Parts: sequence; C-alpha cells; structure tokens
Amino acid sequence: MAHGTLRLFAVGDLQLMTREPPADLFAAVTPVLSAADVTFGNCEWPYAEEAGDTHPVEAHINDDFELGDLFAPGAPESIAMMGAAGFDVMSVANNHTMHGGYRAFLRTMALLDEAGIAHVGGGDTIASARQPAIVERGGHRIGFLACTSGFLPGAHAGRRTPGIVPLRRHTYAENNSWHDWGVEPETRTLINREDLAAMIDSITQLKAQADIVVLSCHWGILEHESAIADYQREAARAFIDAGVDLIVSQGPLAIKGFEVYRGKAILYCMGKFAMISPWSRDETPSGISAPLLDETSRGLAASVTITDGAITGVQVVPVFLGKSGRPTILQPGEPNFAEILAVVTERTAAAGLNGTMGADGRIALG
Repeated sequence: MAHGTLRLFAVGDLQLMTREPPADLFAAVTPVLSAADVTFGNCEWPYAEEAGDTHPVEAHINDDFELGDLFAPGAPESIAMMGAAGFDVMSVANNHTMHGGYRAFLRTMALLDEAGIAHVGGGDTIASARQPAIVERGGHRIGFLACTSGFLPGAHAGRRTPGIVPLRRHTYAENNSWHDWGVEPETRTLINREDLAAMIDSITQLKAQADIVVLSCHWGILEHESAIADYQREAARAFIDAGVDLIVSQGPLAIKGFEVYRGKAILYCMGKFAMISPWSRDETPSGISAPLLDETSRGLAASVTITDGAITGVQVVPVFLGKSGRPTILQPGEPNFAEILAVVTERTAAAGLNGTMGADGRIALG
C-alpha cells in the first residue's frame, strides 16, 4: 500500500524544430520541473543527427518550402536539455514524431533513453509501443500510457513496423431531419472500436500494476478554440471507466476546457509548453490562421497531488511562452496568470463541460 504524498507535474507539447536550441530555453522552469517527484511532457518532434525516410506527404511539403526542409529532425541535444530540466516521462504519440521517418523516430526514443527519460506511446512495433512506463516514487507506482488521433497514414505502429499508438476516429455528416438531407449537415465523430478496445486492454493491465494511471491523449479539433469532439468525450469516459485516474491532452494549438468524470480530471488540451522554430511565423507554411497560431503564446500545466496511492488534487497552472516560445510557469498575481485561467473557464463553459476551479486553478474533483 502506497503511503505519503508526492507531486506529479504534467505539461503540454515540447516542439523544438531547430538545429540550434537556445541553451537557456528551460532556465526559468527547471526549478519547478525538477522539484516535482515526477514530471511529464509530450515530445512533439523527432530528434536525430540526420534526416531519415521522410513521409511522402511531408516530403512534398518540404519540396514546396523555399527555406530548406520544414519537416527535419531537431538537434539531438534538445533531448538532453529536457532531461536536465527535470523531465522523467514523455509521450511520443503525436502527429509530428514520425516526420523524420523510421530512423529519426527510433533515434528520438534512443535519445530519450540516454537522457534518462522514459517514453510511452511509440515503439519499434505495436507491442512495444503499447508498453507503459511505470515510475516508482516513495512507495507509489505511477503508470503512464499515451495515444494519438492525429497522424498521417502509415505513422501508426504495426506488427513489424515502428510508429505511434493510434486512437483513430471516424467522421461523418449528420442532418437533424430528413427534410435537411445534404443541407448544412453537422460534423460528428466516432471512436475506432478496435483502437478503443486495445487502449482499454492496456489500461486494464496497467491498473493491475500501478496505483495511479495517467493517460496522455494527442487529439482534438485543431481549427476551433473551444470545441471538443464527440469521439473525445466518448473515449475519455471509457478510459476512466477502465481505470485511468487522470487524462492530460495536447494536439490543438489552443488551450481548451476540462471536465471531471467520476472524480477524475480530463484536461482536453494543455497546448504548447515550448515551441522553437528556425523560421518566423510568416515564413512557416502552417496552413492555419494567424490568430490560431497566436494561441501558442500560452499553455497549461497540471500540478497533481498524490496521497496514499490516490490523486487528491489537480491544479491548472498557466504557462506563458509569448512570441519567443520559451516557457514561464506562472504564479498567482503574476501577469497573464488570471487571464489564462479566465480563458480556460470560458472555453470550458463554451464546450458544455462541467469543470470548475478556484481562482488559483485548483479543480473541484468532488
């Protein structure tokens, strides 16, 4: 039986798309990251000494970009910097880690190993990709799993091929009445039943080995500041029913709302934690609107209290990146703290979610 109290600190996407990462990138946040008993983030880029077998779709985008390869691995030392900053576990299940092909993807995981960072959500086969990371601290066993709904065809792991853990969804158009067939349909989504069943099996197995199960989901609706898709709501509840104690999410550039289900917190998008690009925003053919790209100036973290083998508190912590992409973890009373929490509250209500929190970001779990 686990006894005592410890703290888990979880953040959103780390996307260092440069061969020359700033040496002081994590200087402002290292004290907080390293002070936590366990620190988690999402490694949202490949890192390797050289490029690999780039995905054909990304190769064509590279071909159209005049300033070099947009989808090229970042500097290997970026991973070492993450380890030095205090990260213990990272997910590689997202839409970017396969940009450099198999070789860069496998090198990224090797670099995480070298930095002492456990990784989840990807592997050299689907069997290894589904393996959890279990961290033991003070008698507690905290298990991590990860999956993603956003990825290019062929990026998911197979029986003999490397890749990420998929959580695919199906999209369809629905009309409210037969009178309106084909006119202004609503877009609806369903979760892939095979992927859902596989994740539930992984969760069930992990719950038998760990006191706490944390699931990272890279998913959601990119081109909307607050909307939560049907498949996300369905899957999140199924995951918690299976034994997940906390869901932390990334994917869309916008931070989004949260809800509480059966006393468990579901953070639907924590946004960016660090985002460094060798190009300006005007030069990057992101294919998204400028206002949405501006969402990357802020993110969220979660400070989680674990007591006697159970999560007893979850606090939403604002993160400010500004235009530089360098993270600052904000404290109450500092500039942007209240404003970012107000955005989360507004978007929680806009999505019809039940989450509530205090002025300091502490979520009401009861």
